[in-house]
Amino acid sequence: MDIFDVTGIILAGGKSSRLGEEKGLALFNGRPLVEHAINIVKPLCGKLVISANDYQQEYAKYGFEVVEDQIKDIGPMGGLYTCLKQSKTRYNIVLSCDTPFVNAGLFEYLLDVIENFQAVIPVHDNGLIEPLCAVYATNTIWSLQLTIEKRNYKLMDFLNEINHKKVEMHNNLPFYSEELFVNINTKSDLKSHSAGGE
Repeated sequence: MDIFDVTGIILAGGKSSRLGEEKGLALFNGRPLVEHAINIVKPLCGKLVISANDYQQEYAKYGFEVVEDQIKDIGPMGGLYTCLKQSKTRYNIVLSCDTPFVNAGLFEYLLDVIENFQAVIPVHDNGLIEPLCAVYATNTIWSLQLTIEKRNYKLMDFLNEINHKKVEMHNNLPFYSEELFVNINTKSDLKSHSAGGE
């Protein structure tokens, strides 16, 4: 797929209450989490945007557009909505900044299998779904807007309204690892999952 058909959306916003600091700027293996996400997505897309409501100047230092939620306090759906609304490409790689073990191979695979679906979502470990580590068609914006207008901010309910494909992850895939979808949510996570962590 032509990278100019793809926008990368890094979700760096969020209250990060469990971590106690701005999650995207928290250091993991010597680099901010947002930087890990950028390095994963950047080679696969013609444009990259960072969704963030705070610390926008710090995020802007990476040289990409920083987008603030048009609708506040509705969780990650707010960032997804705002970024999809302004996307000019057919597809969008969406990656939350708290999953640093995701790799480009995953998104290459999802882009290969999206076909006529509006979204492709990884599924792993007996049904765990990763809607913030997925590929969405830009035309999902209308269903997302309707979901928000109903004041329903559950991503899974939105997914059930669109033509999506769940893609099972398994260890036969070349990019797969047991840590692939590990979330960094606390100081303990930062320590235990970093190189040389306990």
